[in-house]
Amino acid sequence: MTILLLLSTIVFIILLTAFWKIHPLPVLLLGAFLFGVCSGYGVSETLRLLSAGFGNTIRGIGLIIILGTVIGAFMEQRGALRLIAEKVVGTLGKKKSPFAMGIVGFIISTCIFCDSAFIILIGIWKKISRIAKLPMAVGALALSLGLLSSHCFVPPMPGPVAAVSVLGADFGKVLLFGIPAALTATIAGYFYAVLAGKNEVLKETEEEIPEESREEQLFRHHWSIAFLPIIVPLFLIGLSSFSGLFRGSLPEKFYQVLTVPGNPVAALFIGAVIAIFVIGKYQKKELMTDGLFGRAVLNAANILMITGSGGAFGEVLKRIDFKYLLPENIGNIGIFAILIPLLFAAVLKIAQGSSTLAILTAASATVPLLEPLGLTSPAMRALTCCAVCCGSMIVSHTNDSYFWVVTKFSGMSVRQGLKLQTIGTLVSGAAAALILLLFAIIIRN
Repeated sequence: MTILLLLSTIVFIILLTAFWKIHPLPVLLLGAFLFGVCSGYGVSETLRLLSAGFGNTIRGIGLIIILGTVIGAFMEQRGALRLIAEKVVGTLGKKKSPFAMGIVGFIISTCIFCDSAFIILIGIWKKISRIAKLPMAVGALALSLGLLSSHCFVPPMPGPVAAVSVLGADFGKVLLFGIPAALTATIAGYFYAVLAGKNEVLKETEEEIPEESREEQLFRHHWSIAFLPIIVPLFLIGLSSFSGLFRGSLPEKFYQVLTVPGNPVAALFIGAVIAIFVIGKYQKKELMTDGLFGRAVLNAANILMITGSGGAFGEVLKRIDFKYLLPENIGNIGIFAILIPLLFAAVLKIAQGSSTLAILTAASATVPLLEPLGLTSPAMRALTCCAVCCGSMIVSHTNDSYFWVVTKFSGMSVRQGLKLQTIGTLVSGAAAALILLLFAIIIRN
């Protein structure tokens, strides 16, 4: 009865968000409320759980999402994103520029949503493909899959951050597993792009390539600064996690010096300061309520509300004891246990299109399964988090807004989009899943 009720709730969420286009916030809260009441928790207790789950989620990841959004907004406005793309492509050379576009997507989508980044960067690839006479479809698809890989796997993107919070995973360990998985997905996506896109002819689009801003011209004299808002937070978080391995052998004060700046909030705050005051030219009006900073905070608020409602849903699901609903030998499947949350997220992604919503729902439903599946250790929790994120990129098709962004701005037809983007996300996701299974083997041994 509990499983049937859970499945009915998920179908209810999918119908209202995917087909009726209702905002996820009321849908998730209403679904969680109905599930709690029908499960016998009572109205008062269900409301208490919803409030606690919403508040705990926002408290845990609110500042991370806000700071990440601010970093992305300032990097976009100051021209840092375009400069990073041009520098990577210039370093690898025009003949390798399709691969470079994939790497550019992998880097840039750690701080800005993939759909916005694609619109910004596709113009660069159009210019390069015309000059170097390279197939337009190859670079466009490599860029698209590189962007989606980081968007689904790497904090501070809202989906991975929400999964970290819901599943109680360690931020640093998720980065440790998530970045190689996302990079693998990017590389696999590139090879598929070369194979499937080399003979595809895309129609010319009318979108113009934006002209260089004065900030971009300024960057050319010290291009490395453009990378700092991304590189510095990731380095600090990684250093903190690495230092934790040697805590017993390090002096306490030295340990604090290494780990305090690596707290995700502190690291992203430092990244935001760099994005605001170091890259480009700082203007006071940008920090005003109606300035760039204010607009970034408003954008983050929408993400926070959806994420918080997902946390409320997860709090209700945590009360379910799934041990008696699973086969007795379910814990014996070993490393393949991480495929269960992965497949759950993939089904949700295919059904309703949103990667973030798929991660939220799948992570919430996975929490009660952690113990029976043997996924409770810190390393396996982080790996489970990455598995949920991996499932959320399988597959992007016509019910996904990103699918239409890619097809429209690259000049793909719907048929070409299904062949390139849809199958490409399946290939990239499958490659990342293999890496996660390899990590699971190493951890278990």
